[in-house]
Amino acid sequence: MSTIYKFNNIQRIKSGNSQAFKEMFEEFYTPLCSFAYKYLKDSVSSADVVQDVFLSIWNSHTDFSNVGALRSYLFTCVRNSCLNAIRNAKVNEHTKDVFPDVQCHDTADEYEIETMVYAEVHKAIKHLSPQAREVVIHSMNGLTNIEIAEELKVSVNTIKTMKKRAYKSLREKLGGMRWVLVILFG
Repeated sequence: MSTIYKFNNIQRIKSGNSQAFKEMFEEFYTPLCSFAYKYLKDSVSSADVVQDVFLSIWNSHTDFSNVGALRSYLFTCVRNSCLNAIRNAKVNEHTKDVFPDVQCHDTADEYEIETMVYAEVHKAIKHLSPQAREVVIHSMNGLTNIEIAEELKVSVNTIKTMKKRAYKSLREKLGGMRWVLVILFG
C-alpha cells in the first residue's frame, strides 16, 4: 500500500467514508489489540478498548495530517484507555493490591519505534494464510498450543507445524527485526 493511497484513505476517513474507515480498522486492529494486551493481560478487554477507540474516531472524524499522525494517535488513545481501564478496575475493587501501579516511562522516540514495530509485525502477519494468522494471533494473546487446537478444532501437532511455518515466514518478512518474534512469542 503506497503512502499516497494511505493519505487518500485519511482524506476519505475525514469525510466519513465507511469503506476507508473499514480499511483503517483492518490495518490497525490486530496490532492495537496486541498493544492493549500488554497492559490489560485480557484479550476481551483489549478488544473492547480498541473498538471504543475506533468508535470514538468514527464519531469525531478526527483530522490527521498524515499516516504517522494517525498511527501515533491510535496507539496513544489505546494506551491511555488501557491505563484508564486499569485505574477504574482498581477503584471498583477498592484495593490497591489487585493491580500494581502502571507507570510508563517511554520517551516519544521509544513510543514511535514501538508503534512502527507493531505496524511491521501486523503487516507481516497479514501475509500469512488465514489459518496460520489465526494461530499466531491466538499465540500472541497467550493461548497454549492445546488451547489453540481446541479453539480451531485441529490436532496439537497441526498447531505446532503451523506455528513453525508461520514463525519461519515471519522471520523472513521481518528480516532485521527478528528479535521482535522472541519478545512476542517467547
